[in-house]
Amino acid sequence: MQSLALVAASLLSPFFVEVTPEVRSSYVSIGKLMEDRPMQITNVRAGYDAGDFGRFGIRNWDVSSLTDRRHDAHRHALYHFEFGPTWEYDLKLAEGWTLKSDVTRSWTLYRGFGNEASNRTYSWWQIDQALANPYIVPFYRIRKCFRGNDYVYFKAGVRRRFGIWESLYLTPSVYAEGGSSRNYRRVIGARTDGERWSDGVSSVSFRLELGWTFCENFSAFAFVEQYEVVGQAARHAISASSYRCAHNDWTLGGIGCRIRF
Repeated sequence: MQSLALVAASLLSPFFVEVTPEVRSSYVSIGKLMEDRPMQITNVRAGYDAGDFGRFGIRNWDVSSLTDRRHDAHRHALYHFEFGPTWEYDLKLAEGWTLKSDVTRSWTLYRGFGNEASNRTYSWWQIDQALANPYIVPFYRIRKCFRGNDYVYFKAGVRRRFGIWESLYLTPSVYAEGGSSRNYRRVIGARTDGERWSDGVSSVSFRLELGWTFCENFSAFAFVEQYEVVGQAARHAISASSYRCAHNDWTLGGIGCRIRF
């Protein structure tokens, strides 16, 4: 019986579930300030660690409102969620240097809107990479959306983790977001001068995260972030926009935890 238990444990050990619930004061989604009010976000990953072949899994990301400010437009809970398969792979380059890759194929669904045209689904591919090292970690993300939204989005920046005391750490980061001209229009809106947007950077953000690792399976964090639209034409377009969350500069924060089992 004991040997059977050991075999079962060894078979189950490669499987994992990661849950990251957060509460944010506002919601910035792929470079655009989507909501300037409190939101609840949950990211769930479940999968199988295949060792040298990487980690295969399924992810789900959902967004819910914590106010009734937009109750006339959509339901409170789970009106925006994403799901799809993932593959993660860590390539060790040298001692202390690892290239971390994460490839995702996902579908984004908007549901529960009063306006039926807003209840839509589109899909995308995404790759994230970061060069983990003892110094400054560069990272980037590229997302290609299609079948409902046709644009390219990118995010690139650097971060550094500083140990403060035992399991307490502080991580400052800075990153730029942008993409194709269609992505630029999605984020900023139409130009006030009638011209067409070019591909490029639409915003820059500065983030400071305070984290605490309680154990291998549980950690907690809090962050503050400054979001800035860049470029004179872009800032003029935002100032002239009637969009409910049209802000050139915005400060947001949040708290959350990461659970793995």
